[in-house]
Amino acid sequence: MYITVRERSYWVEDEGTGPVLCFLHGFTGSTSIWKEVRKFFPEFRLVLIDLPGHGKTGDLGPVSMEKAVHDLEMIFQRLEVTRVSLLGYSMGGRTALCFAERFPHLIDRLILESASPGLSSREEREERIRKDKKVIALLQNSGIEGFTDKWESLPLFETIASLPGHRQQKLREERLDNDIDGLVHSLEGMGTGVQPSMWDSLSFLMFPVCLIAGGEDKKYVAINERMAGRFPDAQLCVIEGAGHIPHLEKPEIFSEITRSFVI
Repeated sequence: MYITVRERSYWVEDEGTGPVLCFLHGFTGSTSIWKEVRKFFPEFRLVLIDLPGHGKTGDLGPVSMEKAVHDLEMIFQRLEVTRVSLLGYSMGGRTALCFAERFPHLIDRLILESASPGLSSREEREERIRKDKKVIALLQNSGIEGFTDKWESLPLFETIASLPGHRQQKLREERLDNDIDGLVHSLEGMGTGVQPSMWDSLSFLMFPVCLIAGGEDKKYVAINERMAGRFPDAQLCVIEGAGHIPHLEKPEIFSEITRSFVI
């Protein structure tokens, strides 16, 4: 179903009953990316949202992270959700963390998969913006298929090659289903370079946090080790044999970690 807030319409899937567990996907993803794990949570009310520029939400123009999380808060109001365990992957993890920082009273538990609190210094953010401009140029010049070819070849996703062929194809189809303008505006509005750093805020977030990273994703293991030392109440779970997308590469292990944390 679509929920419209501040003249922006978001695709939202709401199923089941029980404690609320909300899933937020990463860049080039959609609610479809959670297909392998949602079946492991039958006793929860699952809320899945396509973020700006992605999936059935589509292009909303450049929406800042600040605006996006305030939109999420209004979506939860419409759904009469007063407490939520919020799970975000990659860009969705940054979104979940930003939401939790702004609306801590709504958070029961926070699960961050392959996520970060952003970049600490202005120089790092400026460099990331330069890199994202190259990604934008690739999208605009090569189209969604040429961009996806390049995106899938990044070292960050090399462990995806171990997935069965049909699951690799499904992931590719989900990426190809996105709109070029939507992805461009997502980078412009919610990219890591334009997002303010949240590193200094972590020590003030008092709810339980579960950090999940793939053992083969050394960069994000290091980031999450650093994050774990900042949160007052955090646990770090490294899934061996997985890379940047543990919930796709090791869905059973990922789901068991999450279930144990939220139940």
